[in-house]
Amino acid sequence: MHQAAHSSDENVAGVTASADEAVERGKFIRKITSLIIVAAAVLITLYVWGIIERHPRTDDATARANVVGIAPRVAGQILKLNVQDHQAVKEGDVLFEIDPEDYRLVLEKAKADLAAVDRQIAQAHSTLQRLEPLLPKKFTTAESVDEARTKLTTLQAQREGVVATINLEELHLSYCKVIAPFSGRVINLNISAGAHVTTGAPVFSLLDTSKWYVIANFREAEIRHMAPGSEAIVYLSSAPNQRFRGKVQGIGWAVKPEGEIDLPPSGVPYVKRELNWVRVAQRFPVRIEVENPDQDLFRMGASAVAIIKGPPAR
Repeated sequence: MHQAAHSSDENVAGVTASADEAVERGKFIRKITSLIIVAAAVLITLYVWGIIERHPRTDDATARANVVGIAPRVAGQILKLNVQDHQAVKEGDVLFEIDPEDYRLVLEKAKADLAAVDRQIAQAHSTLQRLEPLLPKKFTTAESVDEARTKLTTLQAQREGVVATINLEELHLSYCKVIAPFSGRVINLNISAGAHVTTGAPVFSLLDTSKWYVIANFREAEIRHMAPGSEAIVYLSSAPNQRFRGKVQGIGWAVKPEGEIDLPPSGVPYVKRELNWVRVAQRFPVRIEVENPDQDLFRMGASAVAIIKGPPAR
């Protein structure tokens, strides 16, 4: 009986010791696992930080394209408006036509003046040819010959002025048809046929869709990781799964500081700070030219994300 009880106590003690060893082993494994997880997290954080440091990215970016105001070179009433707002046009398309009647009448008058001057020149030339042979024979005076020559020279100079007027009026007449200087899209069209337009005043704008770029604002500490020619990747918020290639065209050298009032309003770009109650790094605009833009996705002012691949290889 005593031997059996003693054996039972030894078995219980062995089981307890094994359980304690298992608990300690579990704690050790958990500690090692925790250390591995922490170390992995630190390594991943450092790796990601290194990638971000070498390849800066920003979501403070917008798609841009060049916009030109379409302004007539002559004044008058619009007879035909051949486009609508947001319409795509090709280079050389007639956008609108101005009433050419006034310019046609001026051109016809100039041509009539030219015909009259030509008749006067022919008559003056005939008179000079008739007087010059008579001068050696004393049948006329030198003053009469000089007067005839002066009249002919004056009429010839007058003719050059009339010809210049004709050329100018023909040019004005051609300006009555306003054509597209490049292929693009009509924007901000708020006018109809019958409206009166003036010289040099834009009627609407034309968006140049042949070339797109992205203006991305990067923090000043990130600029050292890029240079003109650096490869870039661009994503549009409207198509986050589509990737576009690009190259840095230029990096801004000046922005308007907060509170400055001694700079001209349009002299330098203004980049609004993200926070205004603490000191934050200034951001500078970086212009990225998109190499493979999708004409159906890119829109002026569309939000974008830009990633710089690094300085160009030397």
